[in-house]
Amino acid sequence: MKKILLIVCFLIFSQIVHAFTPITVEEYYEYVVGLEGDSLKAALHNLIKGHIMYPYFSDSTLATKDIMIESDIDLENPENIILFYSGRSQDKDFQDHGDNFGYLNEYGIPHEDAWNREHVWAKSHGFPDMADTAYTDVHHLRPADRSVNGARGNRDFDWGGFALEEVEGCYYDFDSWEPPDRVKGDVARMMFYMATRYEGDKKTYDLELLDRTGTYGPKFGKVSTLLKWHILDPVDKRELHRNEVIYTYQHNRNPFIDHPEFVALIWGEPNLQPTVNFSDPIIRFGNQRIGQRSESRAFIVSGYDLIEDVTISTSSPFFISNKKDGSPIFSLSFQLESGFVNEHISIYFQPDQKTPFEDTLFISSEGAETKFVIIKGHGIDPLAQTLLYSSFEDGWEGWSAYSIAGNKNWYHSSYGDRHFMKMSGYKGDEPCEDWLISPSLNLYNYRDIILSFETAKNHQDIYPGLEVLISSNYSDRTNPEQADWVLLEPALSQGYYEWTHSGYLDISDFAKSQVHIAFKYNNSSPSKATSWEVDDVEVIGIEE
Repeated sequence: MKKILLIVCFLIFSQIVHAFTPITVEEYYEYVVGLEGDSLKAALHNLIKGHIMYPYFSDSTLATKDIMIESDIDLENPENIILFYSGRSQDKDFQDHGDNFGYLNEYGIPHEDAWNREHVWAKSHGFPDMADTAYTDVHHLRPADRSVNGARGNRDFDWGGFALEEVEGCYYDFDSWEPPDRVKGDVARMMFYMATRYEGDKKTYDLELLDRTGTYGPKFGKVSTLLKWHILDPVDKRELHRNEVIYTYQHNRNPFIDHPEFVALIWGEPNLQPTVNFSDPIIRFGNQRIGQRSESRAFIVSGYDLIEDVTISTSSPFFISNKKDGSPIFSLSFQLESGFVNEHISIYFQPDQKTPFEDTLFISSEGAETKFVIIKGHGIDPLAQTLLYSSFEDGWEGWSAYSIAGNKNWYHSSYGDRHFMKMSGYKGDEPCEDWLISPSLNLYNYRDIILSFETAKNHQDIYPGLEVLISSNYSDRTNPEQADWVLLEPALSQGYYEWTHSGYLDISDFAKSQVHIAFKYNNSSPSKATSWEVDDVEVIGIEE
């Protein structure tokens, strides 16, 4: 009898879920009109929570990609969809199927131009697992060009930066992303929806908008910029169409598309505080021979809501230039256009001593907080030679991996334009011990030998997770525990994927020998693990 009752209850529940009768927009919001501030946000949350979820992947039933094909259809060509950011109309079947698919043969396009699903509120900011409700919420899922989606990564939203070649009007810097004007409002209203829909009840995270970039966890920025974008790019018929389509499936709506005025009632009016930004928080030139000018480093100075010109300045042995001939200058001013500036300049390093250098780049404008960018470089002997340089742009570049424990291993990865080697023992079958080992390096007949590299770390563990070692008796591709290793003491990243330079490590004690350099990873348990990335490993020396 209990089984029969359970079946009857399930059938009744199924009929309730699927017997959906749409109501008008006016009826949907009738109980929230007249509210404002936190009361309005709470009422909207209660109105839009508990939506119908669909699987992220499915070959046999309706999934998020199927809803997206309908919601983001090209209204003028129903066989196509409109890709977010790029605005390109593309055959809806030209989807990303992973690396082992013949895109050119099947679609006539490279893999990079296939479309996949962009989480506008980046999934790493609060819901990294497919089981999380927000992961499959179509209100913030948009079809995007694969390479553009990869370029965006999980950056916050703000003005300015380097121009993205693939999309006109799209800009990025180290921690922010500016979409083209035509979708700025779309982005803003999706972010306002997410911060309202997900308030930490039951199994969802409490997503919050902050007025800064460089966020992590269930936070996102920059709210003052999103408020401006909401006004700059009003709701259009494409957004209205998406909202209606998603409503028929998820049974909830994006209130900020239906009632744009709700945004100001909850978050207020945009802040017009003058602001200056920059493309990179630190500029590293690495090793540079004394008396020789380095290659230029591209740098962007940006700002908005400004009332006075922007000035950038530094001092020798670093200098700046916006001239084609690279004439050295130490201060530049940029004129505004309607309160905005986004200027591309070049920065150089020309050391006059064999020593590490560090200086500050100042960026200032009347009424704006002055920003400081650290510039570093290492003056080396003009006779110094590069004995090893691994940027991992082309893969492993002769490095090898050896796993002592665990089913995880070092692998080649990338983020944006940067390529590196990466290791994480999270969700392994047991605690990991994994080695990343350089190719054999001949240090015979060299002196003043210097090793340097960069690391980035994320997450925390009771173990630091990474050690750097050197050996003069390791044999290629054998168990590293059978060799003798000397522990080095570099500076390492402290977390939040912040790239950190190792400093310049003198390994001259290993002159007249054949050596290997190794990065040894370990973690305490499958549920506790740091993530480590290694890049730009360089060894230099002077031939005797």
